Amino acid sequence: MCPGWVKTEMDVADQAGGGYSDADIEGVNPMGRFASPEDIARAILFLADPEQSGFINGQALPVDGGWTTDGSWQSLRMRKR
Repeated sequence: MCPGWVKTEMDVADQAGGGYSDADIEGVNPMGRFASPEDIARAILFLADPEQSGFINGQALPVDGGWTTDGSWQSLRMRKR
């Protein structure tokens, strides 16, 4: 499991240092939002269910809203604003 930015208490505490804001993360994620803990849990449940994922093994599953799929995505999104 390779989660992206997840909105948790840990993130809130990290942001309190002023290094980034919600808008910074939302602006570079193709889904336009943070992952929720439930997003990550659903992916884990999928992998844990042999009926759903019984033939999947040895894979890293990104659950990041598309963050790692396309490095040029940010420039494309900015053109549409």
